[in-house]
Amino acid sequence: MTEKKVLESTLDFGFKKEVYEAAWEHPTYYTALNRKPRKEHPFNSYDDIYRQPELIRELLKDVRPLVKKMVPQILERDVERVLFTGIGASYHLGLSASHLLWRLTKLPAYCIESSQYPGPLAAGNAVGTLVIGLSASGNSLETVQHLRAAREEGSYTIAFTNLENTRLTDSAHEYYVAPGGFGLVWDYTTRLAALAALVLELSYAMGQPGDRLDAVNEALDRIPDQMDCVFETMDARCQGIGQMMSSMRSAVIPATDHHMPTALEMALRFEEMAHLPARGRTIVDFLHGGVGYLDSDICTFLFAPEAEKAEYAERAARVTREVKSPCVVIANEDEEALTSLADWVVRIPITHPDLTPLLYVLPAQLIPYYTEAVRPGGNPDAQRTDQPRYARAFDVAFPPKSH
Repeated sequence: MTEKKVLESTLDFGFKKEVYEAAWEHPTYYTALNRKPRKEHPFNSYDDIYRQPELIRELLKDVRPLVKKMVPQILERDVERVLFTGIGASYHLGLSASHLLWRLTKLPAYCIESSQYPGPLAAGNAVGTLVIGLSASGNSLETVQHLRAAREEGSYTIAFTNLENTRLTDSAHEYYVAPGGFGLVWDYTTRLAALAALVLELSYAMGQPGDRLDAVNEALDRIPDQMDCVFETMDARCQGIGQMMSSMRSAVIPATDHHMPTALEMALRFEEMAHLPARGRTIVDFLHGGVGYLDSDICTFLFAPEAEKAEYAERAARVTREVKSPCVVIANEDEEALTSLADWVVRIPITHPDLTPLLYVLPAQLIPYYTEAVRPGGNPDAQRTDQPRYARAFDVAFPPKSH
C-alpha cells in the first residue's frame, strides 16, 4: 500500500536572484502559484471571480451527503459550542460561518484568528467544543498548529480547505475539500457554501424549525444563478466605481452583523488587489471615531443591513454627505432609504437573509479588482511582485512551510 504523501507547503517563494531580477516579465506571485502571467484585463483574478457560480454548482451536487456524514460524530460528542479558526480571508470566512451557525442551530459559535490562539481551551471546554479549521491552501501554519492543539486537548476537529493531502486535512478528524483547488478568490465562497450545507444538516439533526431550514436550503440552490445575475447586471457598474476608486486615497467599510465579515474581506481585497489602504469596522465604531478622517478622497462603502440596524447605516451615509465624501451602497433590489443617500449603488438579487454574504461578497471582489485593473500598468493578480523589491519582500512574509 502506497503511503499518503502530505503536502507540507502550498505557497513557496525563496527563488534565485535571477527570478527576482526578472520580476517585471514574470511576477513571482505567478511563479509561486504556477500561473501564466497576464498584463491586461481580464487578469487571472477576474476569471477566478467569474468561476464562482460554476464551482458552487459543482459543489452543491455532492456536498450535502458528505457533510451529513459529519453530523452524527458532532452529535455523539455532545458538542456545546463551535470554534472556527483561520487567518486572512479564512478568518473572515469563519466569522461569517459562525454567525450563520448561531442563527440556525442556536449553538454558541465563535471565530478566532489562528495566530491569536491563547493556548488550551478554557478548563473543561475542549471535549465539548467542535473546532473547525479553515485554510484554502490547507497549509496555513498557524491554523494547522491551532487545530492540532485543539485535537490533542480533546476537541472534535474538522478542516475545510481547497486542497487535499495537506497538513490541515491530515490533522483533522474529518475534512471537506471544496472544488476548484487553491485559488485567489473563489476559495472563499466555495467553502462558505459548503459550511452553509454543514450548518443546515446539523440544524435539521438538532430539530430546529424545518420551514426556515427548507427556505435556506432552497435559497442555497439558487445562489449560483443569482451570482450570474450579479455579474451580468453589475459588472460595468463595478468597473465605474473602480475607475472612481483608482484616484482615492483609501476606503472605509463600516458594517454590522453578518455583513461585517464581508466588510473585512472587501478591505483585504482592496489591499491585496489594488494596494489601497482600506479598513472594515463596525458601523457604531465608525460613527464614534471615524467621522473626522473622512474626506473627498476617502470612499465609504455601506452594505444595507437588516431593518433593525438600518438607522445606523443611514446615519453613516448622511455623514458622508455632510463632509462631501463619496459613498457607495451595496443593497438588495428593493432597498430605497439607504440607496437614496448614496453616490453609487450596486444592486444585489434578493435571497434569504442568512445567505446574503454569498452575494454581497461579489462586488466586494470586483470593485477592488477594477480599482487596480484600470490603472496604467496595474495588475490585480501580482500583489506588486512584478517589482523586485516587493518580490523579495514576499520571502520575508512567507518563510518556508508557512503557507
